[in-house]
Amino acid sequence: SRVFRIKQLLASAAHLLRQASSGATVAASAMYFSGNYGAELQPSPTAAYYYQRAPGTEVGTPGGFPRSESMMSGVSTSSRVIAEHEAIRQRYKRLQPPEADEDEKDYRTRVHTLNSTNLRAIFKTVFPDDGNVDHGPAGLKEEQAKEYLKFHGKNCITPPPKRNIWLRLLEAMFGGMFNILLWTCVVAEVALLVAFNSKGEKKAIDATPEGREDEKGEEEGDYVTPIILSVVIVMAALLQWYAELSAEAAMDALQQMGSVAKVPTIRRTSKGERIDADLDQQDLVPGDVIRLKEGDRIPADVRILSCSDGMEVDNSALTGESVPEPRVPKTEKGGTSPTEARNLAYYGTVVLKGNATCLVHATGDNTYLGKIAASINSSRPVSSLEKQIHHFVHIIAGVAIFIGLASLAANFFSSVKRTWPDILQNAAAALFAQVPEGLLPTVTISLMIAGEQMLKREVLVRKIDAIETLGCVTVFCSDKTGTLTKGEMCLQDIVVPRNGNPASGMDVVCREEKSGEFPKAAVQKALEDITLGGVLNNASSRKEVLDKDGNVTGMAWSGSPTEVAIMNACADCQGGVDAPAELKARPENRKLFEIPFNSENKWMLTMHGNQQKATLYLKGAPDRVMKFCTVNNDPAGKEQIEKAMGGLMTQARRVLAIAKKELGPGEIPAKPEGTSQADCNFPLQGFQFLGLYGIEDPPKDKVDTAVLKAQAAGVKVVMVTGDHPETARAIAKRINILPQENEKVFIDGEDFSVIEGSRLENRVPKGDKFGDDEPEENVEWWKKATKHARVFARVSPIHKQVIVYAYQTYGYGGIGDMCAMTGDGVNDAPALKAAQVGVAMGIRGTEVAKDAADIVLKNDDFSNIVDGIEQGRLSSENLQKSIMYTLCSKVPQVAPTFAELFGVPPALTVAQVLLIDIGTDIWTAIAYALQPAESKLMDRPPRHPELEKLVNWKVLLYSYGYVGQLQMIFCWIMFFTAVPGVWQLYQEADSPNNWSREDKAIDTRGMTVYYWTLVLGQIAAAISTTTKMQSVFCSYGLPNCTLNFMFLLEIALGLLAIFAPFMWAWFETGKLEVNSILLPLIALVGICFIEEVRKFIARRMEENGMFGAKEVESSDEAEGTDFSSTSESDSDEKKLLC
Repeated sequence: SRVFRIKQLLASAAHLLRQASSGATVAASAMYFSGNYGAELQPSPTAAYYYQRAPGTEVGTPGGFPRSESMMSGVSTSSRVIAEHEAIRQRYKRLQPPEADEDEKDYRTRVHTLNSTNLRAIFKTVFPDDGNVDHGPAGLKEEQAKEYLKFHGKNCITPPPKRNIWLRLLEAMFGGMFNILLWTCVVAEVALLVAFNSKGEKKAIDATPEGREDEKGEEEGDYVTPIILSVVIVMAALLQWYAELSAEAAMDALQQMGSVAKVPTIRRTSKGERIDADLDQQDLVPGDVIRLKEGDRIPADVRILSCSDGMEVDNSALTGESVPEPRVPKTEKGGTSPTEARNLAYYGTVVLKGNATCLVHATGDNTYLGKIAASINSSRPVSSLEKQIHHFVHIIAGVAIFIGLASLAANFFSSVKRTWPDILQNAAAALFAQVPEGLLPTVTISLMIAGEQMLKREVLVRKIDAIETLGCVTVFCSDKTGTLTKGEMCLQDIVVPRNGNPASGMDVVCREEKSGEFPKAAVQKALEDITLGGVLNNASSRKEVLDKDGNVTGMAWSGSPTEVAIMNACADCQGGVDAPAELKARPENRKLFEIPFNSENKWMLTMHGNQQKATLYLKGAPDRVMKFCTVNNDPAGKEQIEKAMGGLMTQARRVLAIAKKELGPGEIPAKPEGTSQADCNFPLQGFQFLGLYGIEDPPKDKVDTAVLKAQAAGVKVVMVTGDHPETARAIAKRINILPQENEKVFIDGEDFSVIEGSRLENRVPKGDKFGDDEPEENVEWWKKATKHARVFARVSPIHKQVIVYAYQTYGYGGIGDMCAMTGDGVNDAPALKAAQVGVAMGIRGTEVAKDAADIVLKNDDFSNIVDGIEQGRLSSENLQKSIMYTLCSKVPQVAPTFAELFGVPPALTVAQVLLIDIGTDIWTAIAYALQPAESKLMDRPPRHPELEKLVNWKVLLYSYGYVGQLQMIFCWIMFFTAVPGVWQLYQEADSPNNWSREDKAIDTRGMTVYYWTLVLGQIAAAISTTTKMQSVFCSYGLPNCTLNFMFLLEIALGLLAIFAPFMWAWFETGKLEVNSILLPLIALVGICFIEEVRKFIARRMEENGMFGAKEVESSDEAEGTDFSSTSESDSDEKKLLC
């Protein structure tokens, strides 16, 4: 990029020189392209010439751009734009450290260390040194802002590139191994039809009218198969395409809901006159002077020029910590990290308290948030469903090719003499019959249904195959703030001295269990003083709540989260939301003076009353407040207070103390003044200690039960947070991530239950991910950590990503966990992208987090995603059952081809096979998408894709070696017994080529019985495969109405093939007697009965502990491990064999 820029500059210079009409132009060009890149902040002499006072501007003003009558008058517009943009680039470059690269990817700036003079020179903007822009000209000139906008672009983060929707449709149709296999079948079918236009031997010798009708029907039917198969593929692709486009549209709507309101901005006209404007966020440029107030979402990265005392911002979206961070306008020292600078505020964060005047210094992709968004460029891990389908295609392709070749040989050596076109078509049909054509629509529709059901629970699925992956998740890494907790401070405990004397002990007043509220102060007098003080000594204010359209939806307290938490609770104790206004309106509570909270004092003081009698309320950090209290000289009282404080802190509470002091005549100054104890003109000693406030970011409702539900399903929930270890530990115990007692796990003297980020510094991988060359010590450490850890605290964004990689590499006994990651902040985005399933919060989540995620929780409810695990498992389970059902018929379909080698009359035609596969099986397979869950779906460990494939030997054994064999046996029994004469044909052992018309009619009826028996056998297979262990007829039932309708459709289509003459011609079926229709019902009843017996024996074996499930569970609880063990796969094998 540097070489390209040099070439561009040289070309522009040559262009300027060619068009130069005066020496001034040459001088201007020399200024722009001079090599004075090392200058700190002083412009070169030629630059000074360029920025000399233009006509109509004041001396010393960063005077905009030269006018047309200036030195640039002879330069073309395009060349001047290039020159102006290069000047902007060079000035903007001075914000970077000297060692920064031209295209620096990390967030590096010196803007927080520069004084006002330097900032004005770099941005060519205007503002006073004190940052007070209430009056007078300030900000950029309008023409400057337009040029800056052209250079920097819109103030918005470039979203991830969206692929063309039509290319995505083509990929859905033709991409993927399974699609390739299906299209290969279609092309091969069409190629055979084109290459061999002659008819089979049977049609050649049958010149009767019925024979000619058969010939016509087969000719028409030959084209049915590729047409229907093509339609199935295209429809499945359209469904998947539509589902993902719908999810994108919902995502876009969700992003728009979070758009920022207009930003108060100060600019100047070309004559330097002040303009106060409300601009759209995207129109802001570096150099703009803006105003921010409490509650505003910061629209760009800004340098604070001035702000109110005690200003606070919420940086949890960037840091993951919910503690408010103070902001001041003071210039930072050189070497201070931008993320630690208190005079900077970042795009996407929120002003919690106070107001400020700010200078925009970075917009769009150049912001801190934008840099992180650009760094998330790793590819999404391949979903487990893609892996499963790929594995299945290899199995089916192998089976199909083997069957096709075997069928080719069987047809060649058969007693039925066929032409080569017929032999090849029969072999191709046998090959195609092994391919489950309904798999794609079954997968798509099943996942779409699951996606719709999850959307009803406010869970937006952006990529539908993430649902199936979610069902395979073995470990759930979750951020704490805003995900497991509410993300807002709440007063949980009020501690007051017993009988007003701390030495007597401290009483803890908690919220009532049923109502969740504190007792009223009128009922519990001990709360009267401390809650009154909490209302009067409070910096929050009552403000209107607006919806996205600007309509007022209600009122709420606004300000610092800590202040709002105290006000909400104390107001409730005092009588409700209207109590604060009533209390403040009383003469004795009129506010006379206030010292706001600041980081130096760490307390806030208010004075209330009149000149005769006043009350001081002091609230802040307990150690600072205690110094002003009489109890500070009482060792017994201090001990009781410190004991109470320790109890609150072990519960992860943020503790504040409050005290009061009565002032009488002579102690109240006429004009109270002061900012600290040193300069107050009234006494600040002798305060009465009123009590303590215990504040926390509480867990969300139902999170504790959701964690238990996940653990019962074999999913390990791990908290990954940037918060303090003890805070994280306390919250983890409350929501069941850690046990209530003996939660620490010591191995070699090291606690692996809660791991701090500092312990990860030397454990990060050498490359981007863990490889085979990692030190053995680190490998063993990570194996212990992934097995025992439940909390990772004080971790950085890069640590979160490393933790995800560690679980994927060393978890699950070294096989690697299927990892899901939840989060809402920018700091969570890299880990969201790295996980197999990334889950972002819809309300609190940043755009970066949502873009990196596969699933978005629209209502930020963690419990919903645990329900999503059940949906994912159900989708995977139904897909596996659908495949099992589809594969069952493959054995009886191919058996007649090989039976002909032993002189058995033809029992099933290619057309009848396709009638089963395309006419009924495909739709029944799709109906499995609506199948409800079995009772114990969430009571067993997840299916790990590396240990148990979606289609494995157990599925093949069930379909090919068990149910398929039962179907084949019943089909042969009915073939020889239900139609008189078939057995005689077999005994005569005469070639079908020599049969009479009556013999052919008998064989046609026999084939029809075989086909009809197979139809009923497939209905039995469908009923049987709806459950794996649970009894269908005793407990589960037939709840899937769509599947039940498909049964009726299969029966109707089968009877149509038996009784409709037009079907006889197409599918070589014939009319049957009533007993020949009823007798095959034995196959339906027999297969269902045998399956019920198998399930009964399996349940008894499970109850007797023969599967090892109980042993796995108990060992997991004892060792604190995940649910991975070698006995788990053995258990599954025993279940299947049973």
